[in-house]
Amino acid sequence: MHKKMIVFLGAVLLMIWSSAVGAETVRLHGAASTVDSLITPHKEAVEKKTGHTLSVVKSNAGKGLIDLVDGKCDASLASASLEAIVKAARSAGKEVDASKLVLSVAASDEVVFIVHPKNPVTRLTWEQLKDIHTGRITNWKEVGGKDAAIIVFTDAAASATRGLIKQVVMGNQEYSAKAHALDFVAKVNDMVAAHETAIGGLGKGFVKPGEVTIVDSKKVERPLGFITIGQPAGAVKQVIEAFREEANKK
Repeated sequence: MHKKMIVFLGAVLLMIWSSAVGAETVRLHGAASTVDSLITPHKEAVEKKTGHTLSVVKSNAGKGLIDLVDGKCDASLASASLEAIVKAARSAGKEVDASKLVLSVAASDEVVFIVHPKNPVTRLTWEQLKDIHTGRITNWKEVGGKDAAIIVFTDAAASATRGLIKQVVMGNQEYSAKAHALDFVAKVNDMVAAHETAIGGLGKGFVKPGEVTIVDSKKVERPLGFITIGQPAGAVKQVIEAFREEANKK
């Protein structure tokens, strides 16, 4: 009996040791939208499924990409096209060679535009949104609203949300110099809620119902995923595949 117990305990210890040897810490840095909409809801399940520990740093997609090329993380978190994120990194002062970068999409999300609940303007075309963000339209009366100056709030210059809006809605035209860039995308909701004449674009998951009104406009979809240097492999590949599986569960 004693001998059998020793053999059993030895087998258990071997299993634990084998599991520990295969486990890694996977560093994920980048887009706040991806952290809040994809990583946080599924982190526990992915760690359990893969056996790996996830070290997550929430900033923005451009900063995450810079961390990736500087060797500070294993994959950066994306919330827009690769092109938009490379441009976001450039806005933060870093030129990145995109030729070896791979974007692995795990889920999708939507970017929306919001106004204050007291603003009577609740429908805008992409052309109107472009003109508002570039500064061609500066007063709400130009789009059927009150005679009041428009205040534009955006995510940080290095963010993928701002870059995506610029690429898709604004046709790569520049933002007005008067647009207010904020350090975190969630603050766009807070600032629009605090200013009756404001407008801002952000991920739908950051909208706080009751505080702001979502503008009726053409849908702006975006990918949520991971950027790696070369095709993902090893622990990083396992983590990406696990997130994709969790995000697409019905």
